[in-house]
Amino acid sequence: MAAKLPLAVDLDGTLINADLFRRAMLRFCSAAPWNVFMLLAWLTRGRAYAKQRLTRLYPVDAATLPYNSAFVAWLREERTAGRVIALATAFDQGGADAVAAHLGLFDHVFASDGRANLKSAKKAGRLRRAFPDGFVYAGNERADLKVWAAAKAAVVVNASPGLEREAARRFEVERVFPRDERA
Repeated sequence: MAAKLPLAVDLDGTLINADLFRRAMLRFCSAAPWNVFMLLAWLTRGRAYAKQRLTRLYPVDAATLPYNSAFVAWLREERTAGRVIALATAFDQGGADAVAAHLGLFDHVFASDGRANLKSAKKAGRLRRAFPDGFVYAGNERADLKVWAAAKAAVVVNASPGLEREAARRFEVERVFPRDERA
């Protein structure tokens, strides 16, 4: 039954082997050391605001991202079989839309919008509203525990062994994609 439910997929650390917010912050601060003060000012307005500002300065080049190839291949299989797939990320909407357009796999894209940082409990709430009959969530970090708790099942991707064990103990796990130590 869970395999038929919509699948919501996290971006950073799950779909890609990177964190786009960290990358953008490093790029911005490396460009000029005094940019750190601008970044701090943006962060006082919230992470979603800072993400939006950085994405506008450094648009995501989705073709160059380090995708988790085994996971993407599975997503393509699921999509071909008719499964509804959503990208659900705390990264900014502009970057999420670029990734979705590049891969052509997603029916829906949920992301931070400059005001709300779509992470953890906020992401869980957004997905519950979008999929009131239930969903499966693919994630990789402790912040995803609240999303898995709201989901009917979990897909654990690129997680630490401890988080894999915790997810298996607490939730129905549909599939596990182990951490690739070479990535």
